[in-house]
Amino acid sequence: ASPRLGEIRGENAVAAMKRRDGPVRDNTLWTWLPVGAQVLLAALANVASSSTLTVFNAWIFRQGYHYQWSLIVVQQMVCAIFAVAQVACIPGEARRVRISRKDYAATLLPFSVVVSLKLYVQNRAFELVSPAFYAMIASTLPVGVTALSVAVGAEPFRVATCVAAGVVALGGAMIHAGEVALSPVGFALTLVAMSLDVARLVLVQRLVQPLGLSSVGLMLLSAPLQCVIAAIGAAVLESGSVAAAASAGEFTALAWSLVFLNGALAVVVNLVIFVFIKVASAVAVAVTTPFKDLAVVLLSDEFVVRRSETTTSIVGFALACAASLGYNVWNIGVKERERKDRETRERATEQYVPLAGGSGSATDSRLKFAPMEEEEEEDEFDEQVDAHAGVWRIADAHNATLACVGTAVLVTCAAILAQLDYSAVMGR
Repeated sequence: ASPRLGEIRGENAVAAMKRRDGPVRDNTLWTWLPVGAQVLLAALANVASSSTLTVFNAWIFRQGYHYQWSLIVVQQMVCAIFAVAQVACIPGEARRVRISRKDYAATLLPFSVVVSLKLYVQNRAFELVSPAFYAMIASTLPVGVTALSVAVGAEPFRVATCVAAGVVALGGAMIHAGEVALSPVGFALTLVAMSLDVARLVLVQRLVQPLGLSSVGLMLLSAPLQCVIAAIGAAVLESGSVAAAASAGEFTALAWSLVFLNGALAVVVNLVIFVFIKVASAVAVAVTTPFKDLAVVLLSDEFVVRRSETTTSIVGFALACAASLGYNVWNIGVKERERKDRETRERATEQYVPLAGGSGSATDSRLKFAPMEEEEEEDEFDEQVDAHAGVWRIADAHNATLACVGTAVLVTCAAILAQLDYSAVMGR
């Protein structure tokens, strides 16, 4: 072999190692953009989609639709169908859907339970408190995410974290004090929903990202589970009320259209959030929270509950948003410097290791680059893992989707039909 061939093999090995160790990017059409532009676009999309869905949900519940679990069933069913279609349409996406049975049960199932509970509790809170108040309280989310990350060891403890938490807590107290008419039950539900949201964001970063799933693949695997969980809740808690409303003729074509439009918005929100976390992190997602909350406050006060916020609430909201945003911008800068320092140390330790029997010259080292063999061994290991019966691929994901969605629809419909007043329905 020529020395030039050894150089090429060595360069290819280094490039392969960097690709393997680097962050996993989504297979989207906009990855040709700079990373900063990707994060900015994802942040704007996150603000617009999340605020719209939040206000639309609250508007539906304020108009008399009180069946939160049933709505979640429809949302997740639409998300699952959308995910199946997108995985089939995006080249190479199907090959990325790979998960072990252990990870499916131990990682995705808890994640799906937390997401389902968060959606339900949040929707219940919207019936008792203004979406604007909920959004202002949600301005404390970034510090909650960071605090839980510190507790689980994902983030180091810093004094700045305590200072930011104190300022945000003061802002939250002012928001609470400035609320003119506040339901104690609604406030308690708001706090529970916020806690579940913090757990959701940290779970995505700590448990889901290491699996290497794309945003669409994650939706394909998690939406059917959430559909089943919501169907159980709908059958136990809401089937009687839904049956009574259907018997009375309250479910018109417009009502069904609004429900499925809500499901379509849920597809957009889930996709945007997962893509955002892929190109950034849970903390970066939290940075956009003040802007999303501000959009929710403005839309809610205009279209859901027409009112003017008190000065105390506005000052508290501004204080919490400023503290959260300032802390997270500082924290991201710290993490960026740590990442650059780590990369510098890694480059400094890179060296060519000659194998036994070589002369130790640069030519021998390039011809016998040790990481090249490691890469080949890892590829062989991946092929063995793929062939193992304990790893699920795209066909298994499709089967799980069909089984979960079918079961959810069957459970929900059977529970409603069992309590339907057929004489009233046939009489119309």
